Formats: sequence, structure tokens, C-alpha cells
Amino acid sequence: MKSRGKILIFIALLIFAIANRANADGGQVIATATLGREHAVMMVNPSMPTVGMVALIVRASPGLEPFECILSARSQVDSVPIQCILGADPDGLGQRALIECADASNWIINARISTSIGVIELNGEFTVGTAPPNWQTQSPWILIWVPLAIVLFIRQRARRNGKHYDVGYGVS
Repeated sequence: MKSRGKILIFIALLIFAIANRANADGGQVIATATLGREHAVMMVNPSMPTVGMVALIVRASPGLEPFECILSARSQVDSVPIQCILGADPDGLGQRALIECADASNWIINARISTSIGVIELNGEFTVGTAPPNWQTQSPWILIWVPLAIVLFIRQRARRNGKHYDVGYGVS
């Protein structure tokens, strides 16, 4: 394999090793309720929320749509509830609200869904963890430049010395 291929593989493996985390989950279900044969579900995204913005998503079966959802959220540390009306979820599968979780504690969520056939109450709870330290969230993107700089330095030095590391195949 040529040296360029080895360098590219090394850089790709380094990027994969440094990657912080993938946040591609659909969320964690925190409450479900039924009204006749129809049902609704409330989720929190990300599945393991930390201090900062957290998405609360309400999805209902097609028999309940269109619906209006009023959400009340409060932490066990702060007794003042956050109240909001959910808006359309960007993926088009329900309604969503973004809330700012300022402290690491248990949060109690109450959602009241008004539909044409009745009202559903969803009551759920989730735990917000502490925010990760900055070195875990920002350093991988800063450190990715270190191996790239080393590779470029070695390559430039080899060019100055007139050395070529290309392997010749098929010598006749």
C-alpha cells in the first residue's frame, strides 16, 4: 500500500477514535396514555439528557390528529413550572417543545392533549445529568489537527531531503 493510503487510513481511524458520540436516537419514552383505541406517547430527546436544551416530543396515533398539547415542566429543585404549547416537530411525526434544563435533577412533566374526541393526560418524569466538561466536548475537534500537522511535517521534511517513499512494483 502506498504511503498516501496509509496516511488516509490513519487519519480516518483517528477521527473515528476521537469522535465524541452519536446522537441519533429517537428519544426515551417517559409516558404513554390511551383514549379508547387511540394512544399517545411522550418522549425526551436525548435519551440521557444533560444540563442544557432538552426536546420533549409528543406523538399521537392518527385517530387523535390534529391535536393541541400544553406542557408543564418543573424540576424538583425549582418549584416554578415551565409552561408552553408544543409546536410542530421538524420530522413531521408529532409536536415538540425545547426546554432549558438549568439544573441536574429529576424533572416532572405533565402534558394535556386536546383532540376532537377528548382529552388525554400524560404524566412523566426524567432525570437530567450534569453537563460534560469542556475537555470532553471540545478537545476532540482541537486534537484532530495534531496528527494532521505531524503528517504534513513528516511529508515536508521528506521532500526537502529528496527522499521518496513510493514503492515500485513490477521491477523488470
